[in-house]
Formats: sequence, structure tokens, C-alpha cells
Amino acid sequence: MRFEIIWTERAKKDLKNIEKVVCERIINKVYSASESDNLFLEKIKNQQYHKIRIGNYRIIVQRVLSTKTLIVLRVGHRKNIHKKI
Repeated sequence: MRFEIIWTERAKKDLKNIEKVVCERIINKVYSASESDNLFLEKIKNQQYHKIRIGNYRIIVQRVLSTKTLIVLRVGHRKNIHKKI
């Protein structure tokens, strides 16, 4: 089940603040998550969002099943990403 990926402007801006090697890993992981069925997605407690873990970084996404889209909301370090939601 392939999901369409939509990057928000905020997520694109977050990526610019991360070093290039990590940025490439993040992008590859998002595309892998869009092709698999919940393999990389973890539900965030008391939220409607999911997270994807990449080392010390987290990607906050919203999965819309009706339109088969994966909306990337935020990207950031694990110590402060949950405060930014």
C-alpha cells in the first residue's frame, strides 16, 4: 500500500537545520515508511500523530487513510520534538 508523501513548509524548514547526512537518512526513511504498512510508524500517546525514529531524530507524521497520504509535519531532535507539536 503506497502512500503519497506531503511535506509541510515547517518540515522542509526543519530539514534545512539538520546536517546533510542525517537529512538523507530521514528522507529515505520517510519514503520507506510510505511503502510499508505501519512498519516504521509508532503512534504518539494521546495524539492523532505518528512518529518515525531515526537515531536521535524523530519525524512527526499524520497518516490519512482515506486519501492514502502521509503528511510530514515536523522533523527534529528527540529531546525537544514533542514540545513542538
